[in-house]
Amino acid sequence: MLDDVIGNYIDSLTEREFDAPFIALLRLHGFVDIHFLHGPFEFGKDFIAKRTEDGKQRQYAFQTKAGNIGKTEWGSCRIQIDELLTSSLAHPNFDGLMPRSARFVTTGRLVGAAALAAQDYGKYLASRADAQFDTWDRETLVQMLAVDPISLSGSPISLLQILGSQNENLSFSELEKHSRGWIRSACSTLNLRDSLEAAVIANHCRRQNRIDLASWTALLLLRSTFATAHGSTPLPDSVEVALTAARAMFENYAGQLWTGCQGKFLKPDEIIIADNNPAAYVTYPVRCITIVEILSLLGWLYADVRKDNGSAQQISEYISNFVEANAGAAHPISDRWGISLVPAILLLSKFGHTQALRSLIRATTKWIADRYEEGSYGLAGPHSTPKEEVEFLLGPPFEDVAVSRRPESYSAVVILELACVLEDHEFFELARNEFMAVGIFLPVIEAGDDQSQYCLHAGDYRLEPNMPFEEYWRPVEGWKSSPHHRRGSETFYPERAGFEWDQLAISCVLRDRYFIKGWRRLLGLTA
Repeated sequence: MLDDVIGNYIDSLTEREFDAPFIALLRLHGFVDIHFLHGPFEFGKDFIAKRTEDGKQRQYAFQTKAGNIGKTEWGSCRIQIDELLTSSLAHPNFDGLMPRSARFVTTGRLVGAAALAAQDYGKYLASRADAQFDTWDRETLVQMLAVDPISLSGSPISLLQILGSQNENLSFSELEKHSRGWIRSACSTLNLRDSLEAAVIANHCRRQNRIDLASWTALLLLRSTFATAHGSTPLPDSVEVALTAARAMFENYAGQLWTGCQGKFLKPDEIIIADNNPAAYVTYPVRCITIVEILSLLGWLYADVRKDNGSAQQISEYISNFVEANAGAAHPISDRWGISLVPAILLLSKFGHTQALRSLIRATTKWIADRYEEGSYGLAGPHSTPKEEVEFLLGPPFEDVAVSRRPESYSAVVILELACVLEDHEFFELARNEFMAVGIFLPVIEAGDDQSQYCLHAGDYRLEPNMPFEEYWRPVEGWKSSPHHRRGSETFYPERAGFEWDQLAISCVLRDRYFIKGWRRLLGLTA
């Protein structure tokens, strides 16, 4: 059965969708020094890697394609493979003095005359002592992924259950529960196997038109890998590969969302018209905030990890226009969506979109306060179900809705934290007064530099049910306006071992805790 599932997965892959799992697959099969090169100057090589065979290390180069390859396409590919075998231009780690091997990798098959042409080409190269060539097609990849014991063979039944899920049964909460199994007791090649499993799940989400869940699956892999590696210095090789795969996976799926959004949804009614759903009052703000969160995280990935401020600025300009056009971006329907504001507000601040930033904070502050006025239930919690979100949001006029008022608001805390980080005394006092006027409690979870920064119910964390923020703007060290700003860890392991982006991304997995000093460092400010 797993063979069929993996076969369907391979059949549905786009060319770049296979990049992240292919990195993990190569490492599982003994390859080292793996580098992804796809771009305008890859010189025929999508990946390069090395492997020791018969006591001698060989330099490998891989050309990857999606779908079936006919004779005409094979002719074009052969030119690239010749380049792959003869050119040393690729990457500083490409060793032109080593014996070379080339692999042509396709998620389909060589069809028609292409199969014979590839065989003849392989025989020709076999007559040369300095080069080897082989093809990995669909059947080879199924064998490597589904049958080989080091890959997905023996996967838990929960994987098949997720891959059979559709509609409301395919949810973030179910994916998060499943991903806890990727948190291992020690670093090993199982981290790479988990990368393959995450890739298969993300592909299923994408095929179910849930590009958001595909993106979050990549972040779940990032979270679990850091949790497994916590404290390791330097990062083990298997962990480095898994983290690289997770970031690449997120970049691919969030990039697909970005491609689909460019130039769209910048008129007030456009998303609602596209939704065409009677429940749009609820789904509209969720769709708006999801777009804002995932694209803003992509912007920060470009800025912090890829060092590509040009692409990050393009996304920030879109977010600026999007939040001005869509009121739903300022309407978190529960505390689950409070953290979504963080990457957006920070990105807008980094690139100087002051008007949009201020509009978003002001509108969100009013929305939250209005949810806690007399007769309202407040917002559902950060781990609430969609049913609970709707009951808290729409329930007050209906007597038969069995919901009690919830006085705490994690989203309100996020607004105050952002005002502190940005050192904006006007917004701090405005939000503080609005929230005090309607009796909002301000819960804060203070995670330690341990498993509590990765897991909801592990490690050493402290819950303050109503954190005391200063009544007026009187910060210490320019921004600290609450006791928790002046205590706790200065840095956390993911930030020290990877990037500030990694820590921000993990917050978007947990939904109820964050790492505010890292926000300051993302903006180049002193924490």
